[in-house]
Amino acid sequence: MNVVVEADGKEEVNRLSSLDSLRGFAAAGVAFFFHYSHFNTEVFTANPEKMPLFNYLKWFYYCGWNLVDFFFVLSGFIFMYVYGKRIAENKITEENFFILRFSRLYPLHIATLLLVAAIQYFRIFTGQGYFDCQYNDIYHFMLNVFFLQAGFFNDSFSFNGPSWSLTCEALAYIMFFYTMKKAKRPLFVFLFYMFAGISILQMRLNYPVLNAQIGRMLMAFFAGCLLFYINSHLSKLSKKAWRAVLISLSLYSLLVAGLIAKTGYSAVFGHWERVMPLLVYPLMILLLLNVSILGRFFSLKPFTVLGDLSYSIYLLHFPVQLLMVTFLPMTGIILDYTKIGSLLIYVAITLTLAAFSHYLFEKPLQRIIRRKLLK
Repeated sequence: MNVVVEADGKEEVNRLSSLDSLRGFAAAGVAFFFHYSHFNTEVFTANPEKMPLFNYLKWFYYCGWNLVDFFFVLSGFIFMYVYGKRIAENKITEENFFILRFSRLYPLHIATLLLVAAIQYFRIFTGQGYFDCQYNDIYHFMLNVFFLQAGFFNDSFSFNGPSWSLTCEALAYIMFFYTMKKAKRPLFVFLFYMFAGISILQMRLNYPVLNAQIGRMLMAFFAGCLLFYINSHLSKLSKKAWRAVLISLSLYSLLVAGLIAKTGYSAVFGHWERVMPLLVYPLMILLLLNVSILGRFFSLKPFTVLGDLSYSIYLLHFPVQLLMVTFLPMTGIILDYTKIGSLLIYVAITLTLAAFSHYLFEKPLQRIIRRKLLK
């Protein structure tokens, strides 16, 4: 989306609606399928085919974690689209940039951190034990408060586990801002960051900052920044040349899809977890931006609403799971999480809470913070 901040802290938005929708689908893939196995890890490990819709959504159950890398790619592209030129031309101050990002990420992060901490400690006091994330002490709590829960001092999941990616996002924002502000040729710096991330992953480093979590961010976020340059260059081509590029991209997509259907995902991609953010996700973004029928389809209202709720879904789905496994049995409700009905209940609760959070908590608090702090 393209954001213009007004004096009172509100935003005018010129949206890349289809990309917002993709973010929503990615959040749903992580929350509703990949992490759904948290409800019944033993069944998923022993008989994964018993999970709801497993035969149709096998990739999401096994590989949905990689959709976080899609968030990084999309963030890199959108940040170039929204902020790149404004930072380079000194049209947005350092203070305002970080206030905008703080007001977007921090309120819900802190709210879910406190909620998860309260429920996890309730479980301990009632003899149930921690659910899923086992590192819930004061040390990890403070790491979460300061966005240091992943990639810096430890690689374990704590409290609201999915929030680990926020640490990497925050570091990406810092690197992005000062690169656009200081570098004469940021394109080459972004290339360096991306290949640094690939190298970290290739060498399997596991040190503070030099580890897989930060490596994934460097590779994917700055691939998204580079994609912005590629898309800008392609948009300058003649109509005939651009049509040829689109046809080639579409044929390539069909070829890859056919190979996957025939031989299997890993056989086609090898290190698929790197190919996705470096090739497949950027290709999806290019097609949605430049093929009008795809752009219009993914700009339909239900999809854009899902995109609006994507951050809320992502941060709230683990607290919803925690609430369900902790308090439903206390009321005598025992769900069979291998049934599609239980999946639908989980999805409905998460979407409802996400909508309330987005419209009644996050947006109003954003406006208050920005009205008070933005200059």
